[in-house]
Amino acid sequence: MLFKSKFLKVLVITTNLCFTTSIFGKTNQILKKQIQITDNVGRTINISAPIEKAIVVSRYNNELIRACGAINNVLAVDMNTAQDRTYWSNFKVEDVIGKNQKDLNYEKIISLSPEILILPANGSYKEAEKKLTPFGIKVIVISGYDTNDFYNQINNIGTIFGKEKEAKDFINFYETPLKYIEKNLQGIDKKTVYWEDSKDYYTAFPGSYYYNMIEASGGKNIFGDLNTKTSESQVDPEAIIIKNPSVIVKNISPAQAIKGTGVYEAPTKEQQVKTIEEIKNRSGWNNIEAVKNNDIYLMSQFGHGGASKMIGAVYMAKWIYPEVLPELNPDLIFKEWLEKFQGFKNIEGHFYPVPNKR
Repeated sequence: MLFKSKFLKVLVITTNLCFTTSIFGKTNQILKKQIQITDNVGRTINISAPIEKAIVVSRYNNELIRACGAINNVLAVDMNTAQDRTYWSNFKVEDVIGKNQKDLNYEKIISLSPEILILPANGSYKEAEKKLTPFGIKVIVISGYDTNDFYNQINNIGTIFGKEKEAKDFINFYETPLKYIEKNLQGIDKKTVYWEDSKDYYTAFPGSYYYNMIEASGGKNIFGDLNTKTSESQVDPEAIIIKNPSVIVKNISPAQAIKGTGVYEAPTKEQQVKTIEEIKNRSGWNNIEAVKNNDIYLMSQFGHGGASKMIGAVYMAKWIYPEVLPELNPDLIFKEWLEKFQGFKNIEGHFYPVPNKR
C-alpha cells in the first residue's frame, strides 16, 4: 500500500430509527447509527449516521464525496467550489457559505440547518467548531488533498454518508495504478524533478501534499533534502539551476479561475505553449537537463488534484518513466475519474504535452 493512513478508526456505538418525508409525501424509514470517527487532524467525533444534510468546503472534498456517491447529501459549498458553474451547477450561488475554508459565513451555515460542516485542515475548523457547536452542527475535518491520509478519509466519507460499498470501489480505483507504479519502479534509479506551483519559483518541500504527489509518481524532488518546517515556499532560481533537474512540472490554470484554484475548463493551447517557452527562456535555464531534453510538462490545478492528487501522480509517472510503465495510461484513468466517479464528460487539455503524443 503506497500511502499509509495516519488514522483508521470507525466505531459503531448504537442505532436508532429516523423518519424523513420525501417530496412525494411518503415517509421513509432510515436506520441511523451512532458512530465514532477519527478525522484528518486526529479529532475523535461522535455523529449519527448516515448524514443526510452536510455543508462541504473545498473542491477536493466535494469531488471525493461525489466519487463516493453522496453529493446529493451536500446542501451548499464555498465559492472556490461554486465558481465553476459547469462542474458544480447543482449548487446555487446564493447558497454559497463563504469564499473558502478560511472565510466562512456562519450565519448562512446556521440558516441552512446542516447536520455537519466538512472543511479541510488548512481551514478555520477550530473557529467553526466554537461557532457551530451551540447549534448542534458537528465540524469534521477532511482534507481531500492529503494523500497520506487517503484511506482513512474515504472510509470516513463512506461511513458518514452510508456509502461504504461506493467508498470501497473508489479506493480500488485509486490504489490500482499507484501499486502498478510502485511495483514497476522497484530498483529503478529515480529521476530528479522540479515541481513548480502556478506562481513562479514556488515549489514543494518535505511535508507538502505536492511533495507526496511527486513521491507517488516515483520522482525525486530536488528539494527533498531540505530540513524545513515550511511545506511550500519560494526558492532562488539559481538553486534550481545548480540542482539541475531531469524533469520540470508546472501547475497552470485558465485566467478565469480564482487564483490558485481549478475549474473544469482547461487552459488554452496558446497558454500552455507560452508557459513552456517562458520556462525555457528563463535566465540560465538553457543549461538545465530538463530544458535541454525538452522534459517540461504542465498540469492544471483542476486536473492534477483529481482523486486526492492520484491523477497528477500517474501523469507525472508516465512523463518521467514512459518506457518503464508501458501499461500505464493516464488519459484513460483521468477519463474514468471524470466520467465514472464525477459524472462528467472527459475533457482534454489539462495535461500538456499528452504522454506519448509529443
